[in-house]
Amino acid sequence: MTGHVIPEGVPEMPLERYLRRAWPLIPGRVLRDALKKKDVRVNGARSGSGAAVRGGDELSIYLDDKWLNPEPEILFSDDKLIAAVKPQGLPVDVDRDGVGADMLLTRLQRRWPKAQLCHRLDAATGGIVLAAADETVLRQALDAFRDHAGLRKEYRALALNRFDRPEGTLDAWLIKDARRGEVRVLHKNAPGAKPIRTRYRVLGQRGNGLTDVALEPVTGRTHQLRAHMADFGHPLLGDDRYGDREANRRYQCARLCLWHGKLTVTQDSPLVDYRGMTFQADAPEWDNY
Repeated sequence: MTGHVIPEGVPEMPLERYLRRAWPLIPGRVLRDALKKKDVRVNGARSGSGAAVRGGDELSIYLDDKWLNPEPEILFSDDKLIAAVKPQGLPVDVDRDGVGADMLLTRLQRRWPKAQLCHRLDAATGGIVLAAADETVLRQALDAFRDHAGLRKEYRALALNRFDRPEGTLDAWLIKDARRGEVRVLHKNAPGAKPIRTRYRVLGQRGNGLTDVALEPVTGRTHQLRAHMADFGHPLLGDDRYGDREANRRYQCARLCLWHGKLTVTQDSPLVDYRGMTFQADAPEWDNY
């Protein structure tokens, strides 16, 4: 059994919706079965999917610990710097309403209570995330990510359409729409816009019109790779926000094909004790497409 108190301020919502948001990687069949059997108690009362919950409610959840408190996948740790692999679909931290029980941060903090994230990945994107359990290392890492210096990041992706060139560098500007939580790519500077640079390298062309590609965000803006590749005419498969929804349905792809698979600490990095280190995590093969 796992006990959980819903954070204050979380608005009222159906129990099932809350559980799906708080533990997004629990398989649907497992969650439906638990609610059918009323293996969840709300403030001590056995409750099913029709129950409503809100901030301050206490949950008791009778599910296997592998669903509620899974262990993180760790590539490296010296108990100061931690390189972890974030599964696709798992958020790194709480959402806008403060909802989040199974997140990368909580997985790490069960082992390293002082762990803090050095950067973030979208929930839909999987791969390498750095965290730190030491204040000095955390400051160094935050400096490196903030200044886009001292770290080289490489992503694997599956993009639509064939590329005319095997590699290249894309330059543009990015402007953020905070109200909609989206960004737009511009081809000339404008108030509020920030420059972006993305390098790409074709890894292989598939016969079905898809391309395996390596992407390096030289700048690290919000949604940069997704928006920049869509603007370039090669949206990422599974990206319903910036990509081609019709193509995603045609390929029956419901998951963003984007993976942070390689992170190198350069010789001039603020992370002085880790210069020259490279962390790697194998990307999914995406063989279904």
